[in-house]
Amino acid sequence: MTVMYNPCMFRHRSRDILCLVHGDDFVSVGCSETLRWLMTKLQGRFEIKTTTVGSNEAEGEVKEARILNRTIRVTSDGWEYEVDQRHADLIIQETGAAGMSNLTHPGGETNMLEEEGESKELVGAEATRFRAVADRDNYLSADRFDLQFSAKEICRFMSAPTETSVGALKRMGRYLLGHMRLVYKYPWQEAAGIDVYSDTDWSGCPRTRRSTSGGCVMFGKHVIRTWSSTQPSVTLSSGEAEFYGLVKAAGAGLSHQSIMKDFGYDKPVRVWTDSSAALGISTRSGLGKLRHLETHTLWVQEKVRTGAIQVRKVRADVNPADTFTRHLPSKEKVHQLVKLSGCEYRAGRSTAALLLRP
Repeated sequence: MTVMYNPCMFRHRSRDILCLVHGDDFVSVGCSETLRWLMTKLQGRFEIKTTTVGSNEAEGEVKEARILNRTIRVTSDGWEYEVDQRHADLIIQETGAAGMSNLTHPGGETNMLEEEGESKELVGAEATRFRAVADRDNYLSADRFDLQFSAKEICRFMSAPTETSVGALKRMGRYLLGHMRLVYKYPWQEAAGIDVYSDTDWSGCPRTRRSTSGGCVMFGKHVIRTWSSTQPSVTLSSGEAEFYGLVKAAGAGLSHQSIMKDFGYDKPVRVWTDSSAALGISTRSGLGKLRHLETHTLWVQEKVRTGAIQVRKVRADVNPADTFTRHLPSKEKVHQLVKLSGCEYRAGRSTAALLLRP
């Protein structure tokens, strides 16, 4: 098996087997015959436990299983992926949201930092408990992109939690009451390239005046990476903030292009932004009249000139990256952006999902 970019990913070229290694857990993808060959080789040297997920039940394959406590499921339309639902259960339990009404979106319409000057700071056991629940929320948001912006804002209070930040955490628990399951859907497809969507909320933090960059990497209809992060410096214009968000998106696209090459796919990268200013900066040569830009970000201009990436315009109302830069105003907007990412909310519980210990 060979690898060039990621030392945890392997590909057997002649048998077309893809393999991901995570500690002592191996996840391999291939046809039934080649996977049986791989299991025979591994069993000849190691003592292993295996589960094969597929649609051929006569060969002992199952349609649903857990990998690292995440649920994967094969259907007639493709694959589905769900996170470990116990983390949502624990957040609801720890925030005391179980007996409350559920909310339609995880964050308020106004940033909670606006009230921070009048909020009482937590100390001792209360502060420790807040940090524990906020850390769990942050861990869950890595798999639940609809929580990422709210989780980022909550975790900014780790060093000095307040009563206001506790209220924001409780709001997250009430949101999870009505949105326990977010299912990632990966239908069978032929993808033309890697699409990276970028968005930025300029000067959105009323306390520090820093901007938030967000984005997602899509391979065809499949969302494979998302992020929401506060920019490290204060930007002087919305165009500058949007350009820095585009630079981060371009880096993520090139990174996933390299991972795809390990899997035998060489696909072009297209970066989408709803900012005409960011689009103009990325397609020119040099700073022009923009004297205050960070020069180390101008590598994007070279990548655009050489054709390594393409930069295109997307309408703001259909940009899925809008999820990661602000508190969304309504349930309809949340569900619209979740649908754009090829995901959906479901009620109930997956049959393979683990339960909390009583």
